Amino acid sequence: MPSRVVKHTQRQADLSEIVSLVFLMGQSLKERMHKGIDHGKCTLLELEALRYVEREGRPLMSEIARKFHVTPPAATLLIAGLVREKLLARALDPSDRRSVRIALTKKGRLLLAKGMARRVREMKKAFAVLAPEERAMFADILRKITKTNR
Repeated sequence: MPSRVVKHTQRQADLSEIVSLVFLMGQSLKERMHKGIDHGKCTLLELEALRYVEREGRPLMSEIARKFHVTPPAATLLIAGLVREKLLARALDPSDRRSVRIALTKKGRLLLAKGMARRVREMKKAFAVLAPEERAMFADILRKITKTNR
């Protein structure tokens, strides 16, 4: 009995196409997030900084710089604006008074909750084109690529 060769009907994407598609996806998602923005002057980067501070507790400026792959002076500029808006607060580290820790304020928590809710709404719209199984597969792929295990 002759063996049948099954042809793959899905086209394989080369890495340069994947790079372009990831870039375009990022641009599309950023545009969605900025469109009709309803959480004040807060940029996506600032919102992500608030999220990081909330998740990490009271990080040091050096940790923030490392997280965002920026120089310490650039991190200071980012945080200074959020402190000016009273979304974050600086506090001396009790164990090392030379170190400054960054904390989320009540106003920052409220803005973060509002901003994250908006992000989730926009992401739901963006990913509505995928079936539930495709979304699960996409999440698995992203976890694999970023090496996170939730």
